[in-house]
Amino acid sequence: MSKPLEGVRVLDFTWAQQGPYGTTLLADMGAEIIKIEAPGGERGRHIFPPGEPGAYPLGYFVAHNRGKRSVVIDLKKPGGKEIIHRLVKTVDVVVNNFRSGVMDKFDLDYASIKRINPSIVYANATGFGPLGKYAGKPGVDIMGQAMGGIMGKTGFEGHPPTPAAASIADQTGAILLCSGILAALVKKEKTGEGEQVDVSLYAGQLALQTWELTTYAMTGIKSGRGGTGHPVASKNGIWRVFECQDDYFVIGSVDMFRFKRLCHALGIPEVSDKFPDDETRRAGLDEINAQLEIEFAKYAYKDISNIFDEQDIIYARVQDYDDILNDDHAKDNGYITTLDHPFYGEITTVGCPIQFGGKPTELAGPPPELGNFTELYLEQAGYSWDEINQMKEDGVIA
Repeated sequence: MSKPLEGVRVLDFTWAQQGPYGTTLLADMGAEIIKIEAPGGERGRHIFPPGEPGAYPLGYFVAHNRGKRSVVIDLKKPGGKEIIHRLVKTVDVVVNNFRSGVMDKFDLDYASIKRINPSIVYANATGFGPLGKYAGKPGVDIMGQAMGGIMGKTGFEGHPPTPAAASIADQTGAILLCSGILAALVKKEKTGEGEQVDVSLYAGQLALQTWELTTYAMTGIKSGRGGTGHPVASKNGIWRVFECQDDYFVIGSVDMFRFKRLCHALGIPEVSDKFPDDETRRAGLDEINAQLEIEFAKYAYKDISNIFDEQDIIYARVQDYDDILNDDHAKDNGYITTLDHPFYGEITTVGCPIQFGGKPTELAGPPPELGNFTELYLEQAGYSWDEINQMKEDGVIA
């Protein structure tokens, strides 16, 4: 089956995570990703943790660069920019995640690229966006989480601000980058016109908290830290982590009917009688949660989950990474899948989160070896082999 973005070509200057994962999603959807790297490769090849000399770094680069084609060009050498300008004529999208102003230094900003290819989709993923006093400020994941406010809402009252144990600012920024590019490609298809796309780590974290920030702006009421649940939802209903004899689980969105059924199933009908509606339950949440903690502690997870299923309670077990990697449901949907890697062999990885045709999306392939497509794309751009060999000798390409 053909993929939605087959025929779309992307000139990819991204590095590390926010940019590369965004273009990885495009690759999974069928786009041809031409990954431009400096000699030695982009930083993501060498971190978390570094690989042995000549080997692939574990995990980080593999996760963010599958299905791409590497072209090594030293933009600081004479002739480097000329190669890019030739390639720009052949692509639909140019994307980078440098801080604002970096691409301008190499005449690779939107205005310069648009003069070469008027219908280009040009996407920037930065730390803080293109406007305002932070426009040129460098940004990494933890800065997005900090300035976006989410670190001050997770964790418990009285404890320091708590970042998520995953790069949620980078990944959210990557998903928004992919979304913006897709929207611009629709415009290009309809009108023939290009578009400039800008996303940022900061904006992504604000977007994750759209209703919470809007509620605070409208009411001025501070909701506090999330603790074992959510700073707002946990104050309005049963929405939090609980512990049973052998595991942890969460319950969310227990309405009046489910609450009554749950209390009767646990043998505490008097609790639902005491708190018969939403208003009284909100007022009595501390007492209700304390009683539920006592009751849940009497059960093994297998038994309490059976009760929840029978009573249609909305719940989920708290899974660790081992659970996820062995979850048949995740595998059935392709959320966890395998990938053939030239160095590691068959590896397990997170699959594409977007499906087409009612089935898992086949991954675009392994990440590229450094410079594995340099010669091919230069030849396609019209360079002769004599010119290509001379550029190798001059260190313009590798």
